[in-house]
Amino acid sequence: MAALLVVFALGALVGGWRPFSSQPEVYTFGPGGDLPTFALFDGQCASGTLGDGAVYSSGSDTPCGDPHDVEVVGTATPLNESRQVSYPGASALADFGRAFCAMVVSSGQVAQNASGVDRSHLRVAAIVPGQAAFDAPNGPNTGSSGGRLVSCLITRADGQKLTDRFSVI
Repeated sequence: MAALLVVFALGALVGGWRPFSSQPEVYTFGPGGDLPTFALFDGQCASGTLGDGAVYSSGSDTPCGDPHDVEVVGTATPLNESRQVSYPGASALADFGRAFCAMVVSSGQVAQNASGVDRSHLRVAAIVPGQAAFDAPNGPNTGSSGGRLVSCLITRADGQKLTDRFSVI
């Protein structure tokens, strides 16, 4: 048992293994963000490897029953888009995104497995608005869901494609 804990701790320290429900990665979207365009909505699947520079426009939409790279498993809008409010800061939105996505995956909103892939083999990421998207919530790089939407995305940790929906609809 002690050896297993040492292996787990060492793997976590070097970043080789990250449990699905631990601290989600955070990416910003919009002009100047990690993802220049993010226009996906809750329950939508898309093609394109998640990482800096990835673009998720309406054209990247893929049926969830077909091979795809990402799936949106939850969304929330922490600050109303119709109100004039100040950008709360990257740190505050990242903290909100991490907490929200951790809650989504622990709530049962994400299936335990789909098409033989266990959710423990997935990684989760919070997609939060960068300042430009937040300040212009109905801009061209935000899609119909708007520039203040926080989304939770899942991908396979091994980089392989997903072939079914993990969202519990």
